[in-house]
Amino acid sequence: MSFESINISIKKRNYMMSVLLLGAFVSLLAETFLNNALPTIMNTFGVNQSTAQWLTTAYLLVVGLIIPLSAWIFNSFSLKTNYLMMLGIFLAGSLICLFSPNFYVLLIGRIIEAVAAGALMPFIQNVILLLFPPEKRGFAMGITGLVIGFGPAVGPTISGLILKYANWRMLFIILSVISIVTAILAFFTLKNITKPHRTTIDGLSFIESLLGFGFILYALSELGNSGHLTLSLVVIFLLGIFILFLFGKRQLQLASPLLDIRIFSNNKFNLCTFLSMLSNIAMVGIELVLPLYLQTTCSETALVSGLIMMPGAIIMGICNPISGILFDKFGIKRLSLFGFFILLLGTFPMLLFNNQTGLIIIAFCYALRMIGISFTMMTTFTAGINFIDSNYTTHANAVSSTIRQIGGSLGTALAMLVVALGSNFKSTVGANKTIALETGYHWGFILMVVIALIGIVAAFFLPTAEQENMDY
Repeated sequence: MSFESINISIKKRNYMMSVLLLGAFVSLLAETFLNNALPTIMNTFGVNQSTAQWLTTAYLLVVGLIIPLSAWIFNSFSLKTNYLMMLGIFLAGSLICLFSPNFYVLLIGRIIEAVAAGALMPFIQNVILLLFPPEKRGFAMGITGLVIGFGPAVGPTISGLILKYANWRMLFIILSVISIVTAILAFFTLKNITKPHRTTIDGLSFIESLLGFGFILYALSELGNSGHLTLSLVVIFLLGIFILFLFGKRQLQLASPLLDIRIFSNNKFNLCTFLSMLSNIAMVGIELVLPLYLQTTCSETALVSGLIMMPGAIIMGICNPISGILFDKFGIKRLSLFGFFILLLGTFPMLLFNNQTGLIIIAFCYALRMIGISFTMMTTFTAGINFIDSNYTTHANAVSSTIRQIGGSLGTALAMLVVALGSNFKSTVGANKTIALETGYHWGFILMVVIALIGIVAAFFLPTAEQENMDY
């Protein structure tokens, strides 16, 4: 469907986009909203840290499992029904969390929230791709990138402020209220601009998708939680890869595949998706490593570490729409090279961080990194979609979003594994615990430098603006 075929005014389109992005914000905010509340929840329900962390890990895991189904969900129901249904599921999960009598009911509520969140973000991106033609998608997806980056980034800071004056259940009251307000606005604002084509879902593909992506995401998540690579995790990861191979083989044989992987024949899409994933790894990896570094080696509180990261979140929010406008004007190659260079510029000084480094310098370096990410993550995602035939947009969106989500899990797992390896290496040569930890985090910063360098090299192979125009 093209923009010209949608009978909707610009004013109505902007209202729709605002309401859709509000729903995306609440689901993405929920990703990191509980991070600062975990110690309190541990005391409330008497669980240890590794158990409590599953409130975040399970959320990200289920989001990753649902994304591959997003193309089928988007095509099977009307726009308004789809959106209200997802908000209803998210609200139900939030209410279960709010009134949970024990930890496991709380975990079930988080999983229900994640079911909605996993379908919500690709759904919103699909609608925005319909509302805007290719030559105007940069700005629209830049605004979307603002939400994708800003929601998780401000989650720990906002929750830290709330928890200073209220208990952890207040977090779910806030999520519930925002969900209700968004649903009311959506009921009066959204217009059905899509025609649903109800198709039967292939049961075996569905099971293979859940098992394949589930095993991979579980292995990466557990690796990130523990920081240790074990034989069982390797086996689970390889089993997931094998099941996904069977899944991909089956998709090529079906007339109506759950996920049309034929889009991988487009190398420009593949490169853009890889760079978008790399940007996500760079973002979530540092969002995990830096707060831990500040709290363990610099002895800062969770609230202070959140406030240090706040300027970066705000600047990313400002730069995302700007990057979208520049993308529409200059194309993906120039923006990606600029973005990854800024990312490298902000990461390299982190190699010199120590417990005497000023907090302003740390905040500045983090903010500089977020500027770089704002010029790469959603612009490369949008460019990749633009290189795909419009008939395959929903599948391309689902594939790209899935890979980006797996990249996020891979980023946290790699970062924590490298930190653990660095700490263990320093411990073996007789260093005390503080010095060993500091070494581990510096190894994590080195990993972030390597990711930025890979991005710069890969960006040189992107098409120029003139070549992009020939493809539209």
